[in-house]
Order: sequence, then structure tokens, then C-alpha cells
Amino acid sequence: MATNADGVPLAYYEAPNSLVDMNSQTSQGLLAIGSLAVISLLFTSALLSFISWRMISWRSHYTSFIGRNQSVVLIYQLILADFLQALGFIISFHWTSQGSITGPSGACFAQGWLIQLGDVSSSFFVLAIACHTTYQIILSRSLSYKSFVISVLGVWGAALLLSSLAPIIGGRYIFMRAGVWCWISSNHEDLRLVLHYLWIFIVQFGSILIYTAGFLYLFRNKRPGAIMIQGASVEALNKAARSMLAYALAYTILTLPLAAGRMASMSNNSLSDAYYLFAGGLFTSAGWVDTVLYAFTRRTILFNELDLMGHHQQDFDNRGATGNFPRQGSTDDMLAEGGYGRFGGIKTERTVKVELDDLESQGSQDGETSKYHHSATAYAT
Repeated sequence: MATNADGVPLAYYEAPNSLVDMNSQTSQGLLAIGSLAVISLLFTSALLSFISWRMISWRSHYTSFIGRNQSVVLIYQLILADFLQALGFIISFHWTSQGSITGPSGACFAQGWLIQLGDVSSSFFVLAIACHTTYQIILSRSLSYKSFVISVLGVWGAALLLSSLAPIIGGRYIFMRAGVWCWISSNHEDLRLVLHYLWIFIVQFGSILIYTAGFLYLFRNKRPGAIMIQGASVEALNKAARSMLAYALAYTILTLPLAAGRMASMSNNSLSDAYYLFAGGLFTSAGWVDTVLYAFTRRTILFNELDLMGHHQQDFDNRGATGNFPRQGSTDDMLAEGGYGRFGGIKTERTVKVELDDLESQGSQDGETSKYHHSATAYAT
């Protein structure tokens, strides 16, 4: 087989391995994809910078370190994954400038690897957000900080492994033209399935099922012995769950057309470049869409984060009908056992029903239990 000076077979620079003569429709479509990638890059960069700055200067804005707010940290990782994906699609400008998509090359390898890493990692963090939210709903608690950090590092490790296995197994020619950008070559459909498609569909359908389980629990079940917070708090928890569900829905809507198109090509049903340009435009919009979602859901997400690792900052009005009384247990401890820890920077008041033994109340009999309502002051980030 004829090769060039670098030892690369010349067949790779011909159709269908490369797009030699790019028509105007493909060129304009890639310009649109590149423009959407720039928007996603700007949005994600701005949000990453904002959250990073708030983590550094948290004492000026919050009552607790925002880096311990697990929901925020997970969304931060999702936005970082969207940032990497946007970087990959910006290379579309390179293809339009030269009027062709050729590989193997440095640009083709970079685009293929960044898109693979960005898409797999974002899918994993969408699933992680779903699991974390449902875990909070059902158990009314968050993971320990150590377990949470290990989980986040594990997600990134898995994403890096799946992205690195492609060139390790497929060799230097693994990232080639795949439609209208570079990705895993069509000569390696098995690697596409194992390293990408399988995980994407697991996330798309798994996250929906996980959220469904969480919502069913909210509406149909009640934890035995749990402290029940009245009306507004239950509604707030519902709002938080719906806010986190929005990320899974957005991911599914934006990635399903492209995933469906790739699966169709594996079944020898070829689709037009126009379809992939449209799907690619949706795909690369994940960054700015997730950023906008965070802007609209930020207060709800932060308000409902159950940060059990922090110190409780709650003041209680402990006055009964006959004045002060000693308590057998700390109301702070009872709230903590029910999963209600510090909430962060926005001050709120909640009424919690707690049963205490009234030992000093005049007219009370030994062992008589009286019910009091205590106003708990919490803080949300």
C-alpha cells in the first residue's frame, strides 16, 4: 500500500476516509457548529470561572465552603465536560478553512479525542447527578465528603480510561473522518459500541428511570421515623428534584439524534450529512444549554443541598406553654438524624414538630410527652 513521507497510507486521505471536496452546504453547517461551539465555550468558561472564584472567596459570600455543596460540585464537573466537548467542535473551523476533512492528522486526533472524552464524561456526570439527587430524596442525606470526592475522581478516571482505550486498542489511525468531523473510525464499529454508544444509552434511559424512582418515592412513600417538614419544604424538595431532572432531559434531547444516527449507520442505514450537521449542532449546544439551566435553577439547587458534613447553624425557640424546659435530646441532633444539615447562605425559617418529655411543666404527669413546634433557622448557599 502506497504511503506518504510519514508512513501514512495514502488511502486514508481519500474518500470515504477523508472528505476531500467539501461542498457549500457542509461548509456552512460546520461554520454553524463551530459558532455554537464558541458560544458553549464562552458560557462554560464564564460559569467555571464564576464558581471557581466563589470557591476561593467563599467567606465573603457564604456561611460554609461551597466546595462541600455536592450538587454544585457535580454540576461544575458537568460544565467542565461540556467545555472539553466544545473545544473539540471548535476544530470545525479548521476543516472549513482548508475545505476538507483529512486524517489521520493532529487536528483530527485532537477533535476525536476531545469529543470522545467530553461526551463520555458529561454522560457519566449526568448519571451521577441523577443518582445523587435520588439518594438525597430517598435517604435524606448526602454522601460523606471523602466518599463523594472518591466518586468524582472515579467518574473522571472511567471517562479518561474509555477515551484512552480507543487509541491504545485502535492505534494511531483510530480517529478519522466520521461524517462531518473526526471521531472513532467507521472501521472500528465495535469500539464505537463498547467505548461510547453503550454508555450513552445507559445514561439516557438509566437517568430517567432513576429520577422516576425518586419522584415515586416522594409522592407515594414516607420514611419510617423521619422528621417531616411541613408543606413548603416538601415542595422545595420537589422543585430541586425537577431542577436536577432538567439536566438529564437536556442531555437526552441534545444527544439522542446523533446517537440514533450513529446506530443507524451501524445497521447499514446511511444518513445524509445534513442530518449529522443538525445533530452535531444540537450536540455541541450542551455547554451553553447546561449553563443557562444552572442560571435558572441555581437558587433551588443550592437551597436544597443537604450538606451533612458542615456544622449545624440553627437557632431554636424552645419556649413551651409554661416557659423554659430541659430537653432529653438536642433538636439539632434530631434534625441531623433526619438528614437536615446546614443549607448554606440564604436564611430561611422552617417549623419542625419535635416531641419532647416535659419534665418541669406544672400539671404534667411523669413520662407525659408534650408536642412543641420549633422554628429552625437554616442557611442556604
